[in-house]
Amino acid sequence: MWGKLAGAIGAVGTERHIDCLIDLIGADIAHDLVTVARYSATRKPEFVKHRGFSDEMVQHYLDSYYVFDPFYASWRGERRLGIMPLKRLAGDEVKRGQYIAGFLAQSQICDEVGIMLADGGDWCLGIFLDRTSRPFRDREIALLEERLPVFSALHALDIKARGPDFLRTSAPSGPAASPRTPCIPAALWPGLTQRERELVQLVLAGHPTAAIAKRLGITVGTAKNHRRRIYDKLDITTERELFLQFFEFTSHD
Repeated sequence: MWGKLAGAIGAVGTERHIDCLIDLIGADIAHDLVTVARYSATRKPEFVKHRGFSDEMVQHYLDSYYVFDPFYASWRGERRLGIMPLKRLAGDEVKRGQYIAGFLAQSQICDEVGIMLADGGDWCLGIFLDRTSRPFRDREIALLEERLPVFSALHALDIKARGPDFLRTSAPSGPAASPRTPCIPAALWPGLTQRERELVQLVLAGHPTAAIAKRLGITVGTAKNHRRRIYDKLDITTERELFLQFFEFTSHD
């Protein structure tokens, strides 16, 4: 453990930082696979690296499964950092959904735990330990939570050492990075009014309801009513279904 910690400290500000951080996090926690992704509140997730995981499944995730990812949904909705076991996010809908029944099943993963660290702007870095045969125990989760301040401090030092112009991946991550407003194709959702399309664009760009109301010059209650009518027209009930329809259409456009 001390050797892994020394290695992680020495790797701060270098290309070895993520790998050494993985080694430290997984030092006393048995795992079969590791995946590292970045989540944004306004953009699609990005894969940073992986160990023991197939490139094919990475591409499947980025093409479609990320829409069902409960970790991504949690970051977009709550911006929560820290230790996040899958079981804390896996309600009935998630258990029946495509992330567990589809993506994890195809990846032969039975359980995972995410270590969510601030990564600049509206991004977080998720380091995921995965198991193929048995779930993580409560005492293992507690051990990760006990060590979280060390993981967070090391990653914050890495960001500071890199300087303001450093990009961990190709997407902008600094505080000045602004959300991109997606363009809704004219053929998608023809039943929506122009006002409703404007609201949907802001939802897809990651803006919360209060910010949408301010941008459109309406009350929060009116924005919520618009959103309910939009969901009724599209025969959906969640924001995730809205994203799924948009990305399914645009990926084949």
